[in-house]
Amino acid sequence: MQFRTAPGLYLLGAGASAGTAPLGRAFWTAPPLDFLRNLGGLSVAEPTHSPLTKGIVNNSSNITPFEVFPDREIRFGYDNLLFLEIIKRIPNFYTRLLLKNRLAKANFINRKSDSYSVFRLFSPSFIANYNHDGLASRLCGRRHRVLDMHGTIEREFGSPKIEDLIESVRDEHLPDLSDDILMGVPETWADQNLALRLLEISRTVPAFIAIIGYSFARNRDAHDDHVSLACFQSRFRGFQGNVYVIDPEPEYLRNLLSDSLKSNNIFPVRAYWNVLSHAIFESSRATGKSKSLNFIHEELLDSHGSGISFPIDRKW
Repeated sequence: MQFRTAPGLYLLGAGASAGTAPLGRAFWTAPPLDFLRNLGGLSVAEPTHSPLTKGIVNNSSNITPFEVFPDREIRFGYDNLLFLEIIKRIPNFYTRLLLKNRLAKANFINRKSDSYSVFRLFSPSFIANYNHDGLASRLCGRRHRVLDMHGTIEREFGSPKIEDLIESVRDEHLPDLSDDILMGVPETWADQNLALRLLEISRTVPAFIAIIGYSFARNRDAHDDHVSLACFQSRFRGFQGNVYVIDPEPEYLRNLLSDSLKSNNIFPVRAYWNVLSHAIFESSRATGKSKSLNFIHEELLDSHGSGISFPIDRKW
């Protein structure tokens, strides 16, 4: 495997933390669902929402009563318009704090993750990490250069004290605290922190590129991480090395990059990184006649599904 023998550039997206950090719909609906289940009081007036909260509110129209109260009997025909009106009053500070808490939990308890520990087997490289959970820096930082492209949430945000704080501010319309975490909103060309980090990427000279669980935040026919995509396409147009796209559905990005990079060396790898990384460990420990990496991946996938995090922690 080229990852073991040559320095590369890794771009890590949410898929790299699958099984450890909350992803997709489960993550973005966490604030409105928690707000609906535990609401103590409700303001008559709708607050002015931050871009993050506004996006969450706009995407909550399809929340159903079955999601809000999964353990209760819901009669068919139940009207959830009241839910939508309540969600419109969700506070900014509470929303951002809850999301940060959910993402920081794994780092706070020093959760192990083969998805990141596997990088210890790879040649020292550059990791452009688009996740906020801090796992890449903690588990890969000694061997690799890790750059957190959109900022990292401090591990203390995953503590029980923050959970208590969330309980106390759920009904309060406190102003959102500023930080350098770019979460749930599109990149902008005016972001100086991002510009400096992208400049560092442009200076790398990798033997290969691996894009793991990352789609440049594809949003229908556009990309929220459009600045990163444009800079990547410009810097690596004509790149002669291999580019690996590791994702359960890699074809879209593979086709996009093949065209924009003018390269025939874009290789789609249809795999779940949380499963594949553990398969790499299993393969490295195998003695005698070993199974193929793909075979081990499929065995693990059949046994545990795609949402598992290795090593398995039953308490997690």
